[in-house]
Parts: sequence; structure tokens; C-alpha cells
Amino acid sequence: MTTKRSCNVILESLRMASIIPFTFREAVDDVEYKGYLIPKGWKVMPLFRNIHHNPKYFSNPEVFDPSRFEVNPKPNTFMPFGSGVHACPGNELAKLQILIFLHDLVSKFRWEVVGGEGGVEYGPFPIPRNGLLTTFRQHSL
Repeated sequence: MTTKRSCNVILESLRMASIIPFTFREAVDDVEYKGYLIPKGWKVMPLFRNIHHNPKYFSNPEVFDPSRFEVNPKPNTFMPFGSGVHACPGNELAKLQILIFLHDLVSKFRWEVVGGEGGVEYGPFPIPRNGLLTTFRQHSL
């Protein structure tokens, strides 16, 4: 697998199961949004999962499709680590750690999910419904 494809898998994984499900921000000015007034000083809570699963920005949002990242998403539609001045300063390190983990998992182990897949539950962080029983066997050297 090429590095670009591996990175696309990581980005799609982050889109599907956001590390940060939401955050809080404060309106610095009065803002009108879809006919509603958000007064200056009010707290707002962007829900990243709702943005990442919006069919307006990502076609078939419930389908795992790393190829969607062959083209950069529109600004402010993909924010797994926040954005702007509030973005996580360690986001590139986190993606590198995920890449190394996946490389080792795939290249050094044979693994298999035991039992049926139950989907993902959000409360508020994404976790496998009914757990994720998996067996791992190290490759023979």
C-alpha cells in the first residue's frame, strides 16, 4: 500500500470516528445562522461527527471509502483535530503514530475479528458496539 493510500485510510478512519466529537466556542459577535440569532458571548457547540457525516460534504457518509481523500475536502468540512488557532498542535504526530501502528499491525500480525460486527456506538466517543473481540497471531519470521 502506498503512503498516500495509507494516509487516506487514516483520514477516512478519523472522519468515520472523530476523536473529538464536539467542542465549545464562544460567539465573538452577534451571528445570524439560518434565521436564528446567536448573541455575542453565547457558547456554541460544533458537532464534528455531524459535519463529517453530512451527505452534503461526503457522499454516502456511512460507507468507509478512503478514496474520497484523493481530493482535499472543502474547507471546514473535515476537522478531526479542530481547526484554526484551536487546532490540536499534535495532529501531525498523532497521524504519524496511527500510520506506524497500522503498519506494524498489518505487517507483523495476522488478525481476525471474532464474531459478528455490531457497528459503532457514539456516547460521546465512538466505540465498537458489543466490543471488538479480535485474535492476533504474530507472523513467523
